[in-house]
Amino acid sequence: MKKDIDLLKKRNRRRRDVMEKVGSTGLALSGLIGLMFLSVLVWQIAIPTFIEGETGEVSPASEFIPVSEYILKWDHPTVDDNGDLIGDEVVLRLTWDDNGAERTHDVAITVTSERNLREDIVVNESGVSTDAVTVGKKTKFYVQSSLTVPVEIEQLTGPVPAADETGSPAVSSFVISADVDVLVSEGELVSHPFALVAWVVLLVSIVLLSYPVTPLLKGMESLIGRQRMLRFGSYGLGVLTLLAGAFSLEAYLGAACWVVSAVGMNRMLEGMERLRSQGRDITQFDRLKHSITNREGVLLWARMLLVFSALFIPLLVDIPFLTERYQDIFQPYASGIRSAFFGTIWVMGIAMVVSMPVSIGAAIYLEEYAAPTGMTKLIQALVTNLAGVPSIVFGMFGLAVFVKQGGIGMGLGPSILAAGFTMGVMAMPIIVLASQEALRSVPSSIRESAYGVGCTQWQVTRDHVLPSAMPGIMTGSILAMSRIMGEAAPLVVVGAAALVLFDPEPLAGITGGNLNFTVIPIQIYFWTSEPEHAWHSMAAAASISLILLLATMNSVAILLRQHFRKRLNP
Repeated sequence: MKKDIDLLKKRNRRRRDVMEKVGSTGLALSGLIGLMFLSVLVWQIAIPTFIEGETGEVSPASEFIPVSEYILKWDHPTVDDNGDLIGDEVVLRLTWDDNGAERTHDVAITVTSERNLREDIVVNESGVSTDAVTVGKKTKFYVQSSLTVPVEIEQLTGPVPAADETGSPAVSSFVISADVDVLVSEGELVSHPFALVAWVVLLVSIVLLSYPVTPLLKGMESLIGRQRMLRFGSYGLGVLTLLAGAFSLEAYLGAACWVVSAVGMNRMLEGMERLRSQGRDITQFDRLKHSITNREGVLLWARMLLVFSALFIPLLVDIPFLTERYQDIFQPYASGIRSAFFGTIWVMGIAMVVSMPVSIGAAIYLEEYAAPTGMTKLIQALVTNLAGVPSIVFGMFGLAVFVKQGGIGMGLGPSILAAGFTMGVMAMPIIVLASQEALRSVPSSIRESAYGVGCTQWQVTRDHVLPSAMPGIMTGSILAMSRIMGEAAPLVVVGAAALVLFDPEPLAGITGGNLNFTVIPIQIYFWTSEPEHAWHSMAAAASISLILLLATMNSVAILLRQHFRKRLNP
């Protein structure tokens, strides 16, 4: 006879297997839903924006609507002033069902430079009214049908409707186009030579810290003891790069490359010096990497800087949709999200600066210092409730405190600064809760061990608890930023505009200037409200850009989490 404990084990095992299958199935479904969402966005961009010919269908007429219409229009003439054909002739094919037999008819269209010249095409039981029509550029004309069956329209040859004089699409055959130049663009270097050299030096320092080459290590041995000279020399080159590059973005990145390279080389030389003082061979990398102070941290920041600066120093990545085109309220495919893109970057940057130090400090106080009194419990309850407050409420708070003048208002106006403060306040409860959970996950034995060797409470928190909790803190903070990046409601209340045709000014709320700004979610909402499908394609392209920006931030969170975990478990 089986014991009850055996039956209990089998029952628990079956329950565990069922839960594991449900969990794995749920994850798979979530992944498929995410892929389907991305596929729909890509489809929305690709299909309408690969501008092909004129295609469509004239709906059948009814007793209430005796004639159905299809609107046509070409932007540019297909003949010159002498009547000679420019490019291919425009030919439309009309197809419909005539008592069970398919019937087709081709119509040639000539577009002249004269405007308001209109000639409609009529389809009835007898057939098509004409084989050729002449119309003016940018003039609407119609295919009119009185048939009780639909008429399909297909363009066989000729320029597409939204085209330039050569018959090519007016802007691009795809919404998001990119052009990449390596080192040289139109016969000139893509950035200043000092910045290029700085990027190469950073690359070499990363290679040496990761996979040192014995001959190079032997050559670096002569620099041991000269770390100070090397450091100040790199600082001088950084300043020279800034001056030569006229304080451009490439110059700042080049200066940062010099500084980070100097830090990495100095740490490596210090490690080599420690090995040599112990009488060991400096080419023994297994020993050398443990002698380099905070090697993993230096490599993390150096690699991140290398990847980010590669987009501006050795490469010239030109994406007009992001960095050149402003909104165009008349031409969808000539529009872009430049002002919204930079507005999003500034709002998120200000929100991070405002929220992360305050929130992490509050979490440390509540978990490590505050006594469990009634007041502390009340504060904890308020923080927990604030994390669930609708975002529109935070927008009202920002309007009263940061935008309005008088009373408790700071009078910043509908500016980027007010938007950044509002989004920072919105992120604070989320970061506080995430940081508290990360601090609670640190075992009490770490604290007790640190107190046992005579550490003060601040030393325990700073040197033992905080490093252990840092993976969770950084991940929670950046994910909170990612969440609020897609919020539009608070920014609408604060005063984000739907149409901005200039670059945002982050300090305009203090210094004056153009206060108006916009962000990518507002831009998407503005475009989706337009009736034309072309604007919906632009909205899908902006959605893809927002998703890529979110993926970039989440990737940074993953890198930071892995780095801090590696430090805890070397």
